[in-house]
Amino acid sequence: MLAAACTSGGDEAARPEADDPAPALDVRCPDGSEIPDAPPAGALPSIDATSAGPEPRDGALDVGTLLPLSGELAFLGPAAIAGVELAVADLAEAGGVLGAPVGLRHGDSADGTPGTVEGEAARLLGAGVDVLIGPLASGAAASVLPQVVDADAVLVSPAATSGGLDALDGSGRLFRTGPTEALQGRALADLVRADGHRSVAIAARDDDHGRTVADALVEQLQATGGTVASRVDHDPAAADLGPTVVQDLDRAADAIVLVGLAETAVVLDELIVTDQGPRERPVYGTDGNLGERLGDLVEDRTELACMRGLLPAAPPEPGFASRVRSHDPALAEVDDAGLDLAAESYDAVVLAALAAEAAGSASGAGIAASMAAVSGGGTACREPAACLDLIADGVDIAYIGQTGPITLDEAGNRSDGRLTVVAFDADGHLARLGDAPAGS
Repeated sequence: MLAAACTSGGDEAARPEADDPAPALDVRCPDGSEIPDAPPAGALPSIDATSAGPEPRDGALDVGTLLPLSGELAFLGPAAIAGVELAVADLAEAGGVLGAPVGLRHGDSADGTPGTVEGEAARLLGAGVDVLIGPLASGAAASVLPQVVDADAVLVSPAATSGGLDALDGSGRLFRTGPTEALQGRALADLVRADGHRSVAIAARDDDHGRTVADALVEQLQATGGTVASRVDHDPAAADLGPTVVQDLDRAADAIVLVGLAETAVVLDELIVTDQGPRERPVYGTDGNLGERLGDLVEDRTELACMRGLLPAAPPEPGFASRVRSHDPALAEVDDAGLDLAAESYDAVVLAALAAEAAGSASGAGIAASMAAVSGGGTACREPAACLDLIADGVDIAYIGQTGPITLDEAGNRSDGRLTVVAFDADGHLARLGDAPAGS
């Protein structure tokens, strides 16, 4: 979203591991399935301050990161930075890009700290970096995009999901390796339909985020034979929000979808007291509300049991997750939830590097012009070395990343990908159930 951090779920403090955990409640979800079990999350590591990095070189590819070393999203920084560094190492092992190793220097997006990201972007771009990886927050991405364009560079974000970014004049210099809000909305519709629900009641906050997700959800529901029983677009700050929204939701709908942020807790509490909560009816959330914090905001977190939905970061493949943990010892004991965005960050670097190689130039204009070409339509390749060899032989490629196939549309957004299916367990904590495809 343009005004805030990227809305990634599971974003709050880890759940402590009890010595004698209480047994799960002997109840089932409304569809008869067992309530999922969420294992305790590991502690997240701290990370170092900004790095000056090597001096940029004329004609070589130099990458800078604008990832959170501090601020509200700092818990996402370690894995994202590890993904970037692994990509740079793999490219070096493959012989480099444009005949030289890829240069790397780190910056701090300090998401949630006003003014910091612009200063860091100016420092990195002033040092001559060609590609900035990040920021994770859509608002921060919007803030630095004009600087990127002016410096003839490229911005590749692993997580800025807002549909509002498409409306900005970025001169084709913004690309995203994570699924946008619109792609998430379509994927959520597919999940709801796959769960056997046809008619859906939707409550969405009346802003750019809510409308973008809800519109895509409605379009995909109708395209797959579903129907919208009711839709309530609401002011998140409205008085009597819970009763006002819930009274207009069709009680006969097969399922309820809540598109929002923290105010979702108010709507959920009203659903629960009117016997329409997740234990009584299928209720779905989105990446803006599916996090541990939601359990802190509702009256009784155990009433969230069975609520499910999607998060935009795909679960890392076991082999890649092992590499990330080995690369950074501070991540050795972190569970998969703590590795969010490592794969998206890795793919951001590799995709930009392949585009530079295909263009024969590290200029922002050259990289931007080749990003879509190396993401689809040619010979599939997965390892950076194999992709670089194909490009050297004059073969068009389609990079298959750690997040799967990456097909970029004309706006620089991916039209396919994988997301994480999540649900709240009997104690009201988030469990990851697997992944789900999105898009083509």
